[in-house]
Amino acid sequence: MEKTLANNKVEFNDNVLTCFGKTFYYFESFSSLKIDDLEKYDAIIIDARDIEFTRIIIKKFRSHSNIEVYLKPLFLINNKATEDPYIKELTDGMIMSFDQIPETINDINQINMKVTRLESSASSSFEVQVFKKALNYMFTRDLNTLKPMIDINSSIGYCYPVLSVNFDAFEEVKAIELLEWAEKENLIWPDFYDRVYLCSNCKGGHLSFREICPNCDSANIKSEDLVHHFPCGYIGAISDFKNKVDTVLTCPKCSKNLRHIGVDYDKPSIINHCQNCNDVFQDYLVKAKCVQCKTDTDVQFLVSKNLNIYKLTKKGRNSAVGGIYTSDYALNNEVVGTLDIKTFLTMMHYEQERIKSNALLNSNLVVFYFENIFDLYRIVSKSKEKSLLAEFVDIIRDNITPADFICINNPSIISVCINDANLEDAKIMVLKISNMIQELVMNNFNRFDLEISSNVESLSKTIAFDKQMQTTIKELVEKT
Repeated sequence: MEKTLANNKVEFNDNVLTCFGKTFYYFESFSSLKIDDLEKYDAIIIDARDIEFTRIIIKKFRSHSNIEVYLKPLFLINNKATEDPYIKELTDGMIMSFDQIPETINDINQINMKVTRLESSASSSFEVQVFKKALNYMFTRDLNTLKPMIDINSSIGYCYPVLSVNFDAFEEVKAIELLEWAEKENLIWPDFYDRVYLCSNCKGGHLSFREICPNCDSANIKSEDLVHHFPCGYIGAISDFKNKVDTVLTCPKCSKNLRHIGVDYDKPSIINHCQNCNDVFQDYLVKAKCVQCKTDTDVQFLVSKNLNIYKLTKKGRNSAVGGIYTSDYALNNEVVGTLDIKTFLTMMHYEQERIKSNALLNSNLVVFYFENIFDLYRIVSKSKEKSLLAEFVDIIRDNITPADFICINNPSIISVCINDANLEDAKIMVLKISNMIQELVMNNFNRFDLEISSNVESLSKTIAFDKQMQTTIKELVEKT
């Protein structure tokens, strides 16, 4: 059956709609077509009356391996209010009727134009492949932030829709681990949002917390106030003081009535009585039973994972069109004259203690951020990445004292401690170093303009160094 809608703007033939040269496929719950068969259409309209069906179809599209499928514009019709994060985050809008289809044409054109700019070389690893898909989606939809959302279908109760759609519900922790990898690769920058505790066996987050008897592990515990009678010093459970006649409390030792709390008696604590083994104790144990794998774990042995709001760094924003360049994290142990990050943090802690002991002493924290260094790495090849960083370190080392120390945080960030120099002198040294590094790159790599941001500040005597360094790096990365 063929219909013409909205003053001949939209043609409707079976489940295919045509408008201004664009073809739409109308996806209904009874449709038997496979997702792969829909690649030829410019956009998809999903009948969203059935929320579960809608979620399944969206996941099938967004988790697909073909870029022409997982970036397909998806619109909803007959949409119902829902808190489902996949439906909210992974669609491109909703229409009230087919008459509104012409209003989607501009969005489709914008998405298609951005798709043509994406880098599409073969991925070198699973992490690169999956995260590149997320970056592609974010680039084509003008997204710069990955935020965790509550999801009752997720094994940990949260999901990052753009990334999590590539995993099964019980694999959500893999999405968290992938984000940790992307953070190390300087593709994203974290802001703490929440923390979850996961089963140590299966990494599931659906846990049943129970107070149990330390003797027999039974949760059948009865708790009572512990009563201390001042005049005679008797201490016992409140049930020892009660009678079956009235509500007056009577001391079982001296038979006196307890009338005024704080005057005659107090309740210093709580006593627990196990109804299973009759053991009496004050401190119970807390265990968490995993609903998924049934493992019973002491809470101190649960796995904690931070949920962060992640913002794309400049490298992350550029990786959609330029490809993801992965780093070699052995570099900071191989470049002569540098410390690994753990040793650097320890040395800076000692340096803080040194300047605290003498008001005349001071040190400076310096952070160099090479904003477009990964574009340069693509030019020089991965095999020469180490030697290039070694050249940078040599320049830095030649302009500081032997007592100062250097750390390669990652291939785009170098941290330096300049000791016993005032802040203004340190700033002059850093400016000179930045100019020398830029000149080195420009003269040796076809006039490549290396963009360097730096921050120089006095080493704090009150703030923990790792926090000061994290804040400093965050300001530099987010500024670009």
